[in-house]
Amino acid sequence: MHKTFRWRWGALAAALLASVALIPQAHLRYTRGREWQGAYAYFYSDEPAYAAYLSALIEGRPRRSDPYTGVDDQRGAPLAESLFSIQFLPAYLLSIPARALGLSARTVFILLMPLTAIGCSLAVYWLVASITRDERAAVASVFVVLCLGILVSGQGFIVNVLGGFSGYVFLPFLRRYVPGVPLVFFFLFCGTLWRSLACETMRARYLFSLATGALFAALVYSYFYHWTAAAALAACCGLAWLVARPLGWRAAATSLAVFAAVAAASLVPYFYLVSHRASATDEMQALTHTRAPDLWRGVELTAFVALALLAYGARRGQINWRERAPLFTASLALSVLVVFNQQIITGLSLQPMHYEQYVGNYVALIALALACVLLWQGRARHNNGQHATNDDEGAARVDEGAARVDEVDAQVEAVAARRLVPHRLWMPVALIALLWGAGEALETTLSFARQNVRHDEWIAVTRRLDELARSVQRQPSERFPVVFNPDDFRVDHVPANTSCAVVWAPHMFAFASLTRAESRERVFQFLHFAAVAPADFAASGRDQGFIQFSIFGWERANPRLAVEFRPVTPEEIATEQRGYADYVSALEHSDRPPQPIINFVVVSDDQPFSLANLERFYTLTPVERVGAHTIYRATPRQL
Repeated sequence: MHKTFRWRWGALAAALLASVALIPQAHLRYTRGREWQGAYAYFYSDEPAYAAYLSALIEGRPRRSDPYTGVDDQRGAPLAESLFSIQFLPAYLLSIPARALGLSARTVFILLMPLTAIGCSLAVYWLVASITRDERAAVASVFVVLCLGILVSGQGFIVNVLGGFSGYVFLPFLRRYVPGVPLVFFFLFCGTLWRSLACETMRARYLFSLATGALFAALVYSYFYHWTAAAALAACCGLAWLVARPLGWRAAATSLAVFAAVAAASLVPYFYLVSHRASATDEMQALTHTRAPDLWRGVELTAFVALALLAYGARRGQINWRERAPLFTASLALSVLVVFNQQIITGLSLQPMHYEQYVGNYVALIALALACVLLWQGRARHNNGQHATNDDEGAARVDEGAARVDEVDAQVEAVAARRLVPHRLWMPVALIALLWGAGEALETTLSFARQNVRHDEWIAVTRRLDELARSVQRQPSERFPVVFNPDDFRVDHVPANTSCAVVWAPHMFAFASLTRAESRERVFQFLHFAAVAPADFAASGRDQGFIQFSIFGWERANPRLAVEFRPVTPEEIATEQRGYADYVSALEHSDRPPQPIINFVVVSDDQPFSLANLERFYTLTPVERVGAHTIYRATPRQL
């Protein structure tokens, strides 16, 4: 029952949003001019870890690899599964063509933001246009959903303007490569799920149901928060159809059953991989046990508003709540509430902030946009004396095998044509949302301008380190050369740009090849070689976010990661300070350097530090001066 709508409207929206996505990279390229080293514009703290894993796959390293420690899965010494090796699909989708074309992870990340913007725009446009049959509303929805997602999640520059602190920047759906790539899958999943419930022939329903199952499988191996949100949406659709029992519910039940069979099959190998995850993964990922409800996030309030609009329209007789479009819209809103409150039943909560930032906000806004359009259409239909029954009548005829599908379809489209959102409404909404997104991009670009310049300057150093690392003769079983620099921002980017490992970096925990105790020792080693005295550890543990995350756990340092936040106490910091003092004392009496053995040390002019602790164990030989950085080769001393 869906006419072929004009894709040029969706293409226009995609082109405009891609332009917004290019603002940060264009600014960096312009700022650096001829000195640009090829860095991608960096904003999200997790992106270096994704770039490191992507780079490892491009280099031909195995699925289970740890670019931070330089350890790969080998016969006789298998690595446990990590979040990256389980959620491998986006990385392989990017690394395979990158390797074939000779592209680096940096280049892929530069291309990925506009491509993600285009993919998400077209998917949202298709979804909304399929449900509402209103191309104007679909264009406006693209900008509302993708540009205002950061606003409803309680982040962005408005938080800074009001005197708060925004922990997340820019437009979250553009974060590379997660959630960027799988979010396209998710929006397509929503579209195929809708079509599987609304198509006019059983053959089409089966095909779209199979496509929905395939997209769900792609989400399973892409991002935990997306496939669980997709499962919640499908469950809410099934419940809504069961409760409302619209005409044609048997066909809907068949579609959902086909999808469920494919989805269940895709989860079998997934749970096998999860059962072989590293022992520290749950702890590192802030898996908490709680049954506390979580109802007051801006994302959930947006979903409540969508439900309220549907209820208002139903009460006024402007929306038939048994029709499929209102049921699907309600299912979208309800699924948001489900993912934030499933712990009431399961007793488990895993960083709900990711639902808020990377999927729930977009689902809630799609529900809100659809609710507004359906209410407008219902109001126009009600004023024209039309009855909200054509859609269900068409479904009933299909379910009964009637031959009048085309006639009913023509009637529905004729009514829909008289209910399009007028230009005076959709164009200002679209423009305001687009300008908001551009404002978010520009504000963040300017705020991170200096940091991105530092990132680009560092590329020249890592390029030289990569050349030096490849010149080191190693056996296949030996680890990659290890680099030390006291700046956590810089060392986090080393594995993505070189064939080197690091002593410690903020995202080393994500690959979970180390136990919690080993990770803690790596932090202590990093601090000691960075010349941080035990007396100064308290300031480091309190003020340096990533160090606090690594020692105490992410859920203890970020209040948005857990439903019940427990901040780190002064007593806990004092305990770890004593532990660090004990580590330094033991190291001072040791006659051998701690593991891992360091091969290269980089000293930066803007962050000088005493080399005394390093020189006790290593002979440091200057190799080369690169910009404001000096590279030393480290050779272990014979003590």
